[in-house]
Amino acid sequence: MKTNPLRIIFVTAWKDLQILLKDMGFLVVIILLPVIFSILMGTINQRAINDSKKSITFPVALVNQDSGAYGAQIVKILEDIDALELTILAAPEDARQQVLDSKVVAAVVIPPDLSQNVDTYAPSQVLVLVDRTQQEYGRIVTGIMKEVVSPIVLVGELSYGIRALLSEYEPYQQADEASKRGFVAQSLAANMAQVQKMQADPWVKLQAKTSEGKDLVIVPDNIFTMVVPSFCVLFAFFIVGALGGEVLRERQEGTLRRLMAAPLPRWAIILGKMLAFLLIVILQVTLIFGGANIIFDMPLGNSFLGLALLTVAMGLSATGLGMLVASVSKTDRQADTTGTLLGFIMAGLGGCFTFGAVPLYKGGGMMETISRFIPQGQALIGYDILLIQNKGLVEVLPHVGALTLMALIFFLFAVWRFRFEQ
Repeated sequence: MKTNPLRIIFVTAWKDLQILLKDMGFLVVIILLPVIFSILMGTINQRAINDSKKSITFPVALVNQDSGAYGAQIVKILEDIDALELTILAAPEDARQQVLDSKVVAAVVIPPDLSQNVDTYAPSQVLVLVDRTQQEYGRIVTGIMKEVVSPIVLVGELSYGIRALLSEYEPYQQADEASKRGFVAQSLAANMAQVQKMQADPWVKLQAKTSEGKDLVIVPDNIFTMVVPSFCVLFAFFIVGALGGEVLRERQEGTLRRLMAAPLPRWAIILGKMLAFLLIVILQVTLIFGGANIIFDMPLGNSFLGLALLTVAMGLSATGLGMLVASVSKTDRQADTTGTLLGFIMAGLGGCFTFGAVPLYKGGGMMETISRFIPQGQALIGYDILLIQNKGLVEVLPHVGALTLMALIFFLFAVWRFRFEQ
């Protein structure tokens, strides 16, 4: 009687999965250790990033003498800039004294007639007083103020241009003051909407690149989006040695020989073994990523399907590599040792060990190129695309494909090379 290969795959996987779930030592290594390492490294790196952000602040005194909307707008924008440590003062003299005493790097004084001057297209001046002993920092504050004031200048320019054009329009000339203000406000709103559209999608875009032509590295606000996947991928490939050792133990005990006595295809047995360990990898990633999301607010990106496909592809490459190790090893001890050593070496080359903001797979040069030929490197690049860059399924598909191709190569080699009898 011919046996259904699918049934063999699932029966073999279920048998191995029951054995694995009873092995507490294995589960601790696969699930608990990456959690511990992620918490330790993530907390250290997050604290370092937060401290660096806190240290880059500029004390600035601010005096707002304007009672209109534009002065309030400047104050609100400045309060939202993390790099500025604002001290609100009532009088310009107090601000000037703060600068003279070097208590602040600069003082910003908003004139009392700013809003009125903008509306009437009259000259106005926002004063920035700079401490002469901290002129470099003062220039930074001056640059920030130019960016803050530029939208207000734009509103003034547009208002003046609109009024100049409407003054030649006869219905506008004959209208009362309230209607004129309505004409101006309507035209200004339409023009500002167009300006905002152009700012959101400008015709001329600025693209920042490194000297090697690479995109600048994005340092995530939540460092766990980089640390958690690194250790998750590192420990996911620990199943390479475990899978190889388990298969060879069964060969030594004669279990595989008894299976081969039945009319079973060799590839179905190997796939069954791989499926059990694949489910362990999926469980590992689900628990660790879910826990990091709940406890540390680690974002999970915008594509659940992309995350699921990438995780499955990574698990397939890990289990395929485990079967490959089993096919070239002679004993279970040799397979376990070889798999563990291979896992550490490939994890290092793939970029699992993160000691800064720039992981190996983004560092450029020969090492970045090597990492892209390593399963761990492809997995980490994929998680970076989904979790840090917040891109979707389409962008991560090449890396899913690369991992799947590696898994297929490992699997075919294992089917060809593996001996079911000693």
